[in-house]
Amino acid sequence: MTVFSHPIPFVQQVASLARLCWEMGWNEANGGNISWRLPTDEVESVLARRYPNVTPAAPVTLPQPQPTLDGDYFIVTGTGQYFRHATEFPDQVFGIVRIVEGGSAYQTVWGFSNGGRPTSEFATHLAGHAVRKRVSEGRERIIMHCHAPEFIALSYILPLDSKELTMALWTKMPECIVIFPDGVRIVPPMLPGTTQIADASIKEMEKGRIISWSHHGIFASEATPDSVFGLIETIEKAAGIHRKVLSAGGEKQTISKELLGQLTDYFEKLLVQKPDFLDD
Repeated sequence: MTVFSHPIPFVQQVASLARLCWEMGWNEANGGNISWRLPTDEVESVLARRYPNVTPAAPVTLPQPQPTLDGDYFIVTGTGQYFRHATEFPDQVFGIVRIVEGGSAYQTVWGFSNGGRPTSEFATHLAGHAVRKRVSEGRERIIMHCHAPEFIALSYILPLDSKELTMALWTKMPECIVIFPDGVRIVPPMLPGTTQIADASIKEMEKGRIISWSHHGIFASEATPDSVFGLIETIEKAAGIHRKVLSAGGEKQTISKELLGQLTDYFEKLLVQKPDFLDD
């Protein structure tokens, strides 16, 4: 990751992540977004020490209330912000907001220095956070949406079927089924930033951390900036291998279901959940 310093450690980490994603070609211009649910005690402590005179902004009503997130703090990318500016203008690209009023509104407590606001897909992020906070028992804290090109390309080549996409990726590297045993869940093409895509994503995120927004990109949840990057990096590499295999005429052999089963048995303690698609 790009190394730079910032008084807020969370900003330092997430800005480095955003810059790296741009360098990877995943987040062109203002494409993509990140939100990270922060530890309450830590963020309140650092804000009180570093920015004691900052006054929280007026609450802004959310289109979809999230009662289970009431009181939680998030650092989130701003709408229209470029990931390539993340380490140059972090106070502009990012804001820290708190969910207030029983989960029905958010309040900016730091950042968005140019008068910005959270990404237009913030409601979808919050819906995803609410589900994954419950399903993962609080382990997962960060959601990233990016336009990984090899992954997007597969949505034009393969049927829009969760099992078929997952099996195509699992059979490209032995590490895949270990790193994402929950597979990839497909949401069909929908208008970004709407309650419709949020509802469809929530339904699939009950089953796993990784959503394919068809023809648009990946929407994934994990515990830390490093772990969500590693998750998407692995999926994108497998997607690239599969696209190369298809362009060379298709598979002559592949990783078998039997070997995938052996991998999940051997690495059982590392898996976030059992791989449902092997049993279908």
